[in-house]
Amino acid sequence: MKLRVRDVLSYQGRDYIVEAVLSYRLSGKVYPLVRAVDGSGASADIRWVEPLMDDVDDRLLLFTEVKDLDMATPPPATISYRGGSYVPRLSGTGPVAVAGRAPDRPGDGAQVSVWRYRAAGDLFLQIEKWEEWPDRTIVLAGESVHKGMIDVLPGPGKDASK
Repeated sequence: MKLRVRDVLSYQGRDYIVEAVLSYRLSGKVYPLVRAVDGSGASADIRWVEPLMDDVDDRLLLFTEVKDLDMATPPPATISYRGGSYVPRLSGTGPVAVAGRAPDRPGDGAQVSVWRYRAAGDLFLQIEKWEEWPDRTIVLAGESVHKGMIDVLPGPGKDASK
């Protein structure tokens, strides 16, 4: 599942427009993360989606930014959050390529350190520390979602058969 700027993600009765695709290069591997938005202004619902990585995957990750978990970096070996116990799954530092508009992240080529944690029930946390924002840590919380729960509609001017 390759997502592009202006694609529409339909999830739980809401339509999210892909505004940006961020490509995190960590330890020689690229991890895409899509910024999808429903609505505008202060009432906008922003989701961060890690699409399927290959044809074998049947689940993608769906995150929202949370403000109720104050996290120092580097994070501890385990994190307790909303009743779950999270353990590390991956970490790395590298540049991020940005296609589209992501006003809540530094621009194209910025350096980020990322830590991803997992808890029982396919729950995930992603902690981001951007070099350009040394006084700010971003925390995303989310879950693994089966690909059948999200419909993808190609953005304007795209061939729907691809």
